Formats: sequence, C-alpha cells, structure tokens
Amino acid sequence: MTTPAVSPSPVSDLRQMWWPADLVIAVHTELGRSAPDDVARILYRLGRSAGARFLRANAADLAQPPASASLSARLRQLDAGFADAGWGRFDVIPLGAAVVISHYDSPVAGALRLAGPATAPVDDFFSGLFAELATRQSGQAYEGVEIACLAAGAASCRFVIGEASVIRKVYAWLTYPLDSQAILRRLADETAQ
Repeated sequence: MTTPAVSPSPVSDLRQMWWPADLVIAVHTELGRSAPDDVARILYRLGRSAGARFLRANAADLAQPPASASLSARLRQLDAGFADAGWGRFDVIPLGAAVVISHYDSPVAGALRLAGPATAPVDDFFSGLFAELATRQSGQAYEGVEIACLAAGAASCRFVIGEASVIRKVYAWLTYPLDSQAILRRLADETAQ
C-alpha cells in the first residue's frame, strides 16, 4: 500500500485539495453514467453504511451521553472523530422536530466543486451518513436531506435531519424551489405553532 503524497488538508484551500478528490469525481461520474436515476439513492445508502461503520470503529472512544441528552448534543460529541477521519467539521443546531447540520470542508462537495459548479446539492453520501449517525445515537429512525451545498456555491453544506415526515416536507419545499434560508424559516415557523 502506498501512502498519499500529501496528507488530507481542508478543501477550502483549493491548491492543496484533499487527495482522493479524483476518486470522488470518478465515482460520481461513473454512477451518473451507469445509474443516472439512482445516483442519489446509491450514495445515500453508502453514506448510511459508512455512518454505521464509523460508529462501530469509534465506539470505544465515544463517551456514552446521558439518555436525556438531546440529539444535537449526541451528534456534537462526534465532531472531533469526524474531523480526524478527514471528513471536515460540522455544527449541529436543533430546530424543532429536526436538527440542522452545517458541514464545513466536505471532501465530497469540495472535490465535486473542482469538476465545475453544481446546480443543486450533490452530497447525498453525507446526507445518509448524518442520518445514520442520528439514528444510531438516538435509537429513533431518522432521514436526511441536503438543502445547501458547497459544490453549488454555498459557504457550507447544510443538511436537515429528522423523522421521515419532516424530510418529506423539506423535499417538497426543495421542489418549489425554496432556498435553504426559506426552508429553515418554514421549519422554524412550524416549530413555533
């Protein structure tokens, strides 16, 4: 096995892109050719598998949060291990029945940005990964959807993680199309009611 010529670095520095960028671009390109209608679903499932594996691999290092801890608190404890895995950093903000995750320096979105600006969110892998982390940390079934993407010019990738009924609403709002701020306002308005 050979080691990379450079270690992973933040994708915000495009001169020193995280080294597997070519692999990310190739996977997305090939999936787009061979399964154009299923790219998002395949990547989402891969993300869920990676999330489960990440938690199994890091189980000994993770302190078990108290049962009363919120989902956002449970997810925040994963940030350092997540960054150590080369996946960037993230913030978690509770928003009613959902949580909003701002993911900085996503290696997937950063790599795909090199292939040209995306017209919509493309980080289905991390949508699945965050949904799986939330599901495993809470014991409840959660789904995820990306509402803003670094590859499409946003400052960070932004995900909504929640129960299936919440995510169905967010998908509907994305088809209007509403931007990420409008979607977050709608979620906040629903919470206030």
